[in-house]
Parts: sequence; C-alpha cells; structure tokens
Amino acid sequence: MTEMDFGDFPDDDPDLLENTALPKQFISRLRKAFYTRLSDFDDMDDIQMLREPGINWRIIKAVRSERVRIDAK
Repeated sequence: MTEMDFGDFPDDDPDLLENTALPKQFISRLRKAFYTRLSDFDDMDDIQMLREPGINWRIIKAVRSERVRIDAK
C-alpha cells in the first residue's frame, strides 16, 4: 500500500471505514494494518486478505457484507 494523507478524504465519504457500520474493533484492526477505505479490498480475494496481519474471517465477512450494503444504495 502507498502512504496517503488522511486530510485528502472528505469526512462524510461513505467509503471511509469510520463511516461504515463495521464494529469499532474491526475498524481499529484495519487501521493498524494501514487500511482506510472499503475499496482498498476491491482487488483482493479472501486468501490475500487473510495474509494481512490482524485480519481474520470475521473481518473479511464484515467487510464483504458492508461492501454489498453500500453498493446497494
């Protein structure tokens, strides 16, 4: 992942992890792994996600279901 300036994101962007319905514990773990958006996972399959530190099946399922919920809007 490339380093990004967090000031570039609008506060109400629905793609930001903080603006999703993900539990705060999941958001904290994903932030520690340097993820900021749901779209960071678009090109990753489940196996690639599991190889990342701090990511488990519960987080993967939550991210996938949140992606579907946001895309349905």
